[in-house]
Amino acid sequence: MVKLPKEMQNKEKSKPKRPQPVKAREGQQFGSRQMRRKMAQQGIDMEPVDATRVIIEGVEKSLIIEQPEVVRMKQAGQEIYQIIGQAEEVSPECISIKSDDTYMELEPSEESEVKPTITENDIMLVATQANVDKNEAESILKECNGDIAKAILFLKNRP
Repeated sequence: MVKLPKEMQNKEKSKPKRPQPVKAREGQQFGSRQMRRKMAQQGIDMEPVDATRVIIEGVEKSLIIEQPEVVRMKQAGQEIYQIIGQAEEVSPECISIKSDDTYMELEPSEESEVKPTITENDIMLVATQANVDKNEAESILKECNGDIAKAILFLKNRP
């Protein structure tokens, strides 16, 4: 067995340690071409929204954001709004919406009945799963308010 000299035995692997500078990017991060491409690959569509004021109303307090940067992202049929800006907390009684030097009063909107949309794919799915024709599947889907699972179970379990 060959012994190495002491200098070589205790010698640690030394690599030069150079500090890497961190480059901070100024401005909008989401506006880069690379980010837009990745978002498009995932099926996310981004578009800026021109807004002068955003109001978020709560039970106990409200937030007002003046001159915000608003971006609308659409993905899988849903819309996501990203709001960037300084928020100011106010009580809900202090909010007044002003348009062309006239004040508008907001009335509580009545909730309208939302009717589901029944697509041709839904009808075909119910018809094939329950072994019925399209017209019957469509009528049952309307009775079940567009609930596909409920319609299939109803058709399969009927006498």
